[in-house]
Amino acid sequence: MRMEFITWFFSVTTLTIFCSITIPVHSQCLEDQKSLLLQLKNSLQFDPDSSVKLVNWAGTNDCCQWNGVTCDHFGRVIGLDLNTESISGGLNDSSDLFGLKFLEKLNFANNSFNFAEIPSSFGVLTNLKYLNLSGRFRWNSRA
Repeated sequence: MRMEFITWFFSVTTLTIFCSITIPVHSQCLEDQKSLLLQLKNSLQFDPDSSVKLVNWAGTNDCCQWNGVTCDHFGRVIGLDLNTESISGGLNDSSDLFGLKFLEKLNFANNSFNFAEIPSSFGVLTNLKYLNLSGRFRWNSRA
């Protein structure tokens, strides 16, 4: 009986220690996600001297490690923080941004966008829970 208890106690203790160890899992950025981000970067007008995020996005490294990009454990882009990146111009419905189907958080605050209207393609981002378009926007009225 005493031996069974010791075996049981040792097993439970070992299992508890093993289960409490957390190993961080980092997935590499998926190639299609990296491609969409690079195409988005190339389509945006921004001042490279003022940018601290976009200017450093390059195809040679893991996009999940890029400043301003958050990925899930599958390597899908779920967050973009491009706050104060000196982006000007605008987005259109065919922007590569709208190919990032798993996007949950998008921060474009404090950029100089020029919108006649917010692109309707934001509607395809069905996982989007947070959208920040605040800041320096110029709204064009349609005549």
